Order: sequence, then structure tokens, then C-alpha cells
Amino acid sequence: MSTVYVKTLGCKVNTYDTHAIENQFRALGYELVESPEHATISVLNTCSVTENADKEARYLLRRFRRENPQTVVVATGCYAQTDSQRLVEMDEVDLVFPNQSKDLMVQASHEFAGRRLQDPLHSSATKLPEHLKAVSGNRQGHFKSSLTMLEADSSQTRAFLKIQDGCNGFCSYCLIPYARGASRSVAPAEVLQEVRRLITLGTREIVFTGIHIGDYGDDLGESQGFVSLLRTLLSWPDMVRIRISSLEPRELTEDLLKVLSQRPELFCDHFHLPLQAGHDRILKLMRRTYDTKQYADNVAMARSYFPRANFGADVIPGFPSESDEEFAATIAFIRANDLHYLHVFPYSKRPNTAAAKMPDHIAAAVVKERATQLRELSEVLKMSYLKNFVGEEVDVLWENDKDEQGRNLGHTSNYLHVCARGDVAPGSFSRVKLKGFVEQQRLLGKILA
Repeated sequence: MSTVYVKTLGCKVNTYDTHAIENQFRALGYELVESPEHATISVLNTCSVTENADKEARYLLRRFRRENPQTVVVATGCYAQTDSQRLVEMDEVDLVFPNQSKDLMVQASHEFAGRRLQDPLHSSATKLPEHLKAVSGNRQGHFKSSLTMLEADSSQTRAFLKIQDGCNGFCSYCLIPYARGASRSVAPAEVLQEVRRLITLGTREIVFTGIHIGDYGDDLGESQGFVSLLRTLLSWPDMVRIRISSLEPRELTEDLLKVLSQRPELFCDHFHLPLQAGHDRILKLMRRTYDTKQYADNVAMARSYFPRANFGADVIPGFPSESDEEFAATIAFIRANDLHYLHVFPYSKRPNTAAAKMPDHIAAAVVKERATQLRELSEVLKMSYLKNFVGEEVDVLWENDKDEQGRNLGHTSNYLHVCARGDVAPGSFSRVKLKGFVEQQRLLGKILA
């Protein structure tokens, strides 16, 4: 049997795309394996959010070739979009599929592997799809490829469902509009059909994901597209839990909160709101669409509807010209608004972005130190939030995995990670009393019912 190994770097949208890629390979008769060593085809779904992500991609592609000289090495994803020339020039790489042609990858890789089987020395005259030219340094147009509903991955517990891709924002530090293309949405009817399929399969939680999910429906002429979609879904009597992967702060509107609050038992009260900086001058330089007051007001408004919700944020320390005082303001802002965890992305100069041309870039050692401070703060904030729930009873959705001690693993609606012993089935809910902590900031519980 032909085999395939797929490795993912980066965000949840990439994770969704990887699940779709794996499903397409399965449909062609491939078996998924855990390493390139045993793979007919080895695929790397790359990220390009930082320079380190680019370096990691090149390292992994070389490792694929070292571990199995016969495997077909395929690069796809965001780095393949923004610097395809660099990947094409790598001897270790056989094929390159930028995001705009990712839908062609599985069939083309399968056909290439068949030719390689007949002729072990077979190589491609061009590593890119014939209609594309290699680009470097992110020198390309803002593409808008089609967005096809791909079958969501379901573990019978949680399914990630991508309903939107791309971004029209062009923040000054960001490659995403170039790497993922213009914002585009899956038609509401297709989304509803897929959600119905997942419910029928037994999925108990659906995580809606996208690059800029608040833009959902704009390109289709749908007024309040995301709010309207959720209103429809929450009207279904058999609807399952809904989680939103991430929202821009300005998109956390009262209309959205009112809809979600109509079925509080179904909405997972967990908000991830990219902050990036807690100082208005830096936010303006970043070309963000909000200021600190709007961010704080929207967090407070969300808390008025969901008082115990879990709030997380992305933060970029070390943006060009960020002073010590402005960084301190970010720390103070995070504390003042009682955010509960941080995803820290140290500023990285990305090619052909406005920020790359700005003056007063900060020394790498300073950026690294600020990132360390934020990560340490995140640990403190997270533990402080979790301690509020020790001794309480919560509802936990159990997943397929178990921890090293054989305990069941699951999540609450507000994304507390819980483990407990007991005879429970994946995809079932239990009432659990939280007793304390185990490793990795995981809460230990006792199953009550």
C-alpha cells in the first residue's frame, strides 16, 4: 500500500488544511504513517509567520530527504506561497504547491509518485504547477483562489471547520494577505450541509476557523454573515457545542454576543482576540483597526455576557521603534484587562511588508527578552485563571486521548484542560469536580456523573 506522511507548521487553518489533505490521500488508497522514513510521499504544510518558521521548514524538508532518500518530498502552505523560488531551488524538494494551487497537490503528487515507482530516478522538469511562476521575497500579487468546502476532520468529539480563508487587512508586519490570498468565504448552504453531516457522524463540538473569520460572508454580499450563520445554527434543536477559534477585536460585537447568549449551553465561552500591542502609537504603526480603548471595551462587554469566559490574545513584542515604556504599557494593559493567556510572536522582519522598511528596528536580544517576559506573564495569568475553578463542578467533553497515567482527557466549554479516571467514552460529557492540578497546567478532576 502507498503511504503518506504529512507534517503541519503554524496555525489552526493550516491544521484544517492538513486534515483535508490527509482525507484526500486516504481516498486514493494511501495509509497515513508517522514519519518520512516509511512514506511514499512526505508533505510539509509550511508556515511563514516569522523568519524562524521559514528556517524550520527548510530544516524539516532536508530531514525528510535524509530519513528517506526515496520519498517524494512535497512543500505546500504559506512559505511555499511567499518564497517558492527558495523551495524550488532546494535539491531535497521534489514538488512545490503554493496555497493558491494547494487543491492540485494530492493528485499531482500521487501521479509523480507513480512515475517515480516506474523510474526511481524520475524528477520533474518544473517543481511548480505549470501555470505558476516562482516568486521570492514575497513579490507577488494579492491572489484570490477558489475556496472549496473540504470535508472537515472529525474525531467524533471535536471537528475543525474552515469557513473562511485569506485576509484583506494588510497589517504592516504581516505576510498573511500574500500567503493566503484575499478574503473569501464558503457559501452558507455548504457550511450548513457540512455541519449537519458532522452532527450525524456524532461530532459533539464544532470549531469554526478561518484566517479572518469575522469577514465571513463579506465577499458573498451577506450582511452580518457570521452572525447570521450562527443564528441559524443555534436555532437547530439538535445543535452541538460551538467554539470560535479567533476573532478580531472589532468583530466582537454586541449583535454577536446577543446571538451566542441565546444558547449559552452550546457556546464555548472562550475568546481569542489578537491584541499585538497595548499602546495606541504601536497599534497605529501596525495598521490595526482598533485602539486600546475599543479592545478593552469589547472585552468588558463580552464579560458582561459571559462572566467566566477565557480570554486569550496574540502579542508581538519588539515592533520597530517600540520603546521600553511602550512595552511596559502593553504589560500593564494585559494585566488591567485580566487576559488569561498569551500567544507570543516576537517581531520578525518579513519581506515586502511596510514594517520591514520602517526605521528603528530593535536589537534581537531586546526582542527576545521582551518575548520571554510575555511568556512568563502568560504562565502567571493562566495559573491565576485556572485556580478560580478548583473545587467547582464543570461539564467536560471527553476526547480520544489519555494521559501518561491512563486518565481520560477532555475540555470544558471555556477550554480548561481536564483529566480524570473513570469509564467514559470519547465524545461523551461528564459532570466533574475539579480537585487540583497535574502537569502541564492540567486540572485533575473527579467524575460525578
